[in-house]
Amino acid sequence: MSVLAIDTSSRSRVVCVLASATGELLDAEVVREQPVAASLPPILGRMLAGADTAVVVVSGPGTYTGVRAGMASALGIAHARQLQLYGVGSLEVVASGDPNAHAGDWVISDAGRGALYVARVGDAAHPSRVLEDGFDAGAARVLSSDSTGIAGVVLVDPARALASAVPLALSRPPLDRAGLTALYLD
Repeated sequence: MSVLAIDTSSRSRVVCVLASATGELLDAEVVREQPVAASLPPILGRMLAGADTAVVVVSGPGTYTGVRAGMASALGIAHARQLQLYGVGSLEVVASGDPNAHAGDWVISDAGRGALYVARVGDAAHPSRVLEDGFDAGAARVLSSDSTGIAGVVLVDPARALASAVPLALSRPPLDRAGLTALYLD
């Protein structure tokens, strides 16, 4: 049994994984620095046959076009295959990517225009948008799957992080297909 998970929220990459319901990474593909429209369809074409349990999609925050493309693709696959659709936040994925993460650690991602999406690991479902220059992690660790200008960032593997977030997504109720909503921050 495997779950297809899709993350198109990043400005610099597309990540698709097949994972077990317990978060074991079964297959992965990460494409960097290519448009979502060019990279997502071939990845999904290759991985689609393996998805037989559910579909998980990253619901943001992230790029407007990227989040919408991932959600539309996930919805289409879930509908066509009659699979349940689940969501997980982009910073929750980053938090899931480090088994040593503690509630007080920070998770961050690039928000564009000199800004970051930030949250504490223990509250990764509720991110904020801050200017990169104004971000102060104090003595806490900072985790990300993006390269940023923040010194000392612990980079997590985006494919392993997405697979590790699958159990969290599956622990929640399935998304209502009629009312999908992405998370965008001002």
